[in-house]
Amino acid sequence: MIGDMKQETGENSDAYQAKRDINITHQGMDYQNVKQLCLDLIHDNFPKLQEEAMKQVNENVMALAGELKTEISKKQGVTDPEKLAQPDVQAALNEAVQGAAKKGKKADLNLLASLVASRIDRGNSDLLDITIEEAIRLTPKLTREHINFLSVKHFVSSMTIQVPNVAFGNLEQFAAPVLAAFGRNCVLSVPNIQYLAGVGVLDFNPMFGHDAYDIQFKGYPSLAENTQEFKEKVKIQAPSLSKLLELYEKEKFSSANLNSFGQVIALTNLGRIFGNINLKIWIN
Repeated sequence: MIGDMKQETGENSDAYQAKRDINITHQGMDYQNVKQLCLDLIHDNFPKLQEEAMKQVNENVMALAGELKTEISKKQGVTDPEKLAQPDVQAALNEAVQGAAKKGKKADLNLLASLVASRIDRGNSDLLDITIEEAIRLTPKLTREHINFLSVKHFVSSMTIQVPNVAFGNLEQFAAPVLAAFGRNCVLSVPNIQYLAGVGVLDFNPMFGHDAYDIQFKGYPSLAENTQEFKEKVKIQAPSLSKLLELYEKEKFSSANLNSFGQVIALTNLGRIFGNINLKIWIN
């Protein structure tokens, strides 16, 4: 925890204390308060680092603080800043701060900040809250390629576009930004996928798999008579999706199955392309 806590409320603000007063006004936390909260957490956890190492730690944590302020501001209409006073939320923030301090630029600080912001959303179920907390703990253990793998896996196997009279043009528009953002750096070796299984974001069984084209055809049955026809049409009319499906088939994507932690990480990452994805729809 963060030391003795108390609450002091001013006329127009709710007060939250982590060793000192951190005010959350009706406009949310300002950058100075976010920064101070992160610094308090990190100095509690790394009290004996050498000066040069502590300087780097502080820079890493300040980078996270900036991302966190931005993400909370983006979601101001749906978040409840008072949740930052809750012990379990402070523990989750502590995990994010420690991950940022240790990994720096190697960690995806924006993704970490997005997960923390999602943790203080209004209306989260208890299951979603504890799932996000675990995703925050696990994210610093993942490389950019790991996160991209999770995102492509989830996109191909579990997401469909819901529009009236869906056409291949819609599928191309849906897939193109995913291919551009993740397609070049999402292929993992078997030891890397086994690592992800060990970390706890997916299950992996190389003896099992599925046909990505068949999954997509079942999602859009009006676009073709059968899977083979869908495969032929998608190659011509939705080339970005076709490339993702070829990649999915060629590599080990079909032998992996994301659990709820992997799904939350993948969805939060995909949300940076498609706008905030409502995690409540997926984890309930």
